[in-house]
Amino acid sequence: MPVTAAAVVLAAAQIVSFRTADGWKLEASYRPAKAGRATIVLIHGVAASRQEWEPLTKRLQEKGVGTLAVDLRGHGGSTAGPKGPADFNGFTKADSWTKMTEDLRSAAFWLKKQGVKDSMIAFGGASIGANLASQVAAERTKTPFLLLLSPADDYRGVRLAVRPGLKTLAAASLTDPRALDAVNALEKGKYAQTVTAARGHGAQMFEDPKVLDKLVDWCASAAR
Repeated sequence: MPVTAAAVVLAAAQIVSFRTADGWKLEASYRPAKAGRATIVLIHGVAASRQEWEPLTKRLQEKGVGTLAVDLRGHGGSTAGPKGPADFNGFTKADSWTKMTEDLRSAAFWLKKQGVKDSMIAFGGASIGANLASQVAAERTKTPFLLLLSPADDYRGVRLAVRPGLKTLAAASLTDPRALDAVNALEKGKYAQTVTAARGHGAQMFEDPKVLDKLVDWCASAAR
């Protein structure tokens, strides 16, 4: 049987799992960093999965930058909840999405158990994942940098957070006015460098090779 491109991608990463403090078993794809380089915890958007990060994580692996792309609770391979199997479509409580910050904290804790220092654990996210990443990066004072793809002021109760002085790159497209407004506000407040794509939301912006190159180059530089 021929090996498919998808199988090769999955084989390149270690499939790992860990539990959150509130009982979810999360699945993630791990590509360890080379010595002296940071590792980025990457968080997808609603109804997506960690697979949307593959175009970026493969490129960053070539640069020696580590990545831990996580399936948020109720998504992808992370459907084992504290009360049994659960899917994000059943999340009806007001705090169902804000509690997902615990998924990022648990990912960082797992990396620390692998020997990655707090000062070498960065965060990145797309759409609601960007807002979640911003909140956790803001509370962790040793976070080295933050990558935001299509953030917004508020996604499902998860608000965008800023920490002055945190090295941040924020990207949005001209066809995504809500995210573009948020990114422009970050630039105006001098909270982030910015990248503007022609189209797409979140990881869809990887489809533009020039945008992907800019994101890879910035992350590789920040991860040193």
